[in-house]
Amino acid sequence: MSDIVKNIAILRKKLEKSIKKYGFHSQNTMQLSNEFNILINKYYEQNKIVNFPSTSQMGYFYKKTYEKLKEITEENKKFPTVKMWNKFAKENNYLSNVSLEYISKLDWNYLQIKIEREINFKIRLENNL
Repeated sequence: MSDIVKNIAILRKKLEKSIKKYGFHSQNTMQLSNEFNILINKYYEQNKIVNFPSTSQMGYFYKKTYEKLKEITEENKKFPTVKMWNKFAKENNYLSNVSLEYISKLDWNYLQIKIEREINFKIRLENNL
């Protein structure tokens, strides 16, 4: 496990404790949240997605699968487990969790974080319009 991943886990625990103790809008929680966001961004910068040529079938299937995973998460208001996803993927011709992890260079939990952040960002944008 990389240092950034370890630091994210440590900071996440601190953030959870701060939320429980001081609430979401306290100065302490906001500071920890900002530090957490910085670490997440560093993690994503180091773990860029495998780039495929525009004509690549694998690139096409990755995008199609990623969007479906995001759609399912939005509809169910819950990110699927590996077992649930792989069953769905096999029945509907999508990439498995292992393929998604390899291409995105993110493990399943970080894929979940990324997708949930994208969904939350979309909701915020829609609410601000």
